[in-house]
Amino acid sequence: MGENHDRERALAAFAAFVADDDRKPVVVVAGCGAGATVAELRADDVAAYGFDASRSILETAAPSTRERLLEADVRDDDLVASLREAFGINEIDVFVTECMLSFLTVDEATAALDRLRSHDRVGTLLHLVRIDPPVAAQDGEIDATILPPAEWQAACDPDGEDLWRDAIGPLDLPPSDPSDDGDT
Repeated sequence: MGENHDRERALAAFAAFVADDDRKPVVVVAGCGAGATVAELRADDVAAYGFDASRSILETAAPSTRERLLEADVRDDDLVASLREAFGINEIDVFVTECMLSFLTVDEATAALDRLRSHDRVGTLLHLVRIDPPVAAQDGEIDATILPPAEWQAACDPDGEDLWRDAIGPLDLPPSDPSDDGDT
């Protein structure tokens, strides 16, 4: 289990905190790969779904997770409608970009995130950013935009509407317990 499981448990607790009390929290993971985060969140009683632009990586997902994954691109204009239709969901409590912004230019990321923020049924946007280049960029197969979370935020979210975190290390999210003031 370890650190990754702890990160997903923290994400699940945060999603439960921001979701309506009358239903399971809904989390969508952009850049989900083979769906490991989706599977972990489901184990923590979250209605989790994911999408990735790579069909080949999606095909490696476990069958029990694959049905909750979609081939899509965060740059798609009709992304939210596609997610709602594919998964039968109405609201997204937490939309996570999981180590995938580096595959976009700053302009592409800004436009995609602005579109997501414009939807009234999409709640918190959480961006998990890695500062090491993806393997494909290290091999020279693709160009990558490598920026630390603070620089991504300054470029794509100057009003600070979203949550930006380093993808490595603890997932420091706002309190998941209303009685927790964050000082503990």
